[in-house]
Amino acid sequence: MPQRMPVLLDRIDALLEDAVSAPERETILRIERTLTDGYASALALEGERLRIEREINGVTSAINNGDSKRRAEELTLLTRRRSKVDGDLSHLRNRLDLLRRRVREMRAAPPQAQAN
Repeated sequence: MPQRMPVLLDRIDALLEDAVSAPERETILRIERTLTDGYASALALEGERLRIEREINGVTSAINNGDSKRRAEELTLLTRRRSKVDGDLSHLRNRLDLLRRRVREMRAAPPQAQAN
């Protein structure tokens, strides 16, 4: 997932730029496909976040069962991973929101503006 994120974000940025100058039906369809891909990626990130949360819960409940130093290090790593996922998810959601608003504007544009 992390490897695909920059590519997806680049696609979103390119579509945001293209949509300004070319509100064509083909552009709208590309935006809709990208939104679908973006929402799927957001769901994958949310799933990853849930897995990390479960691991954090497991580590914190086991912390009193010995080897607390190792558990504390593990907890630190998991917390960092969760923070990274949270940041990626927030950034992706913000970009998707911009793209969703842009496609709504394009759909609402008068037909002659869409024919460009």
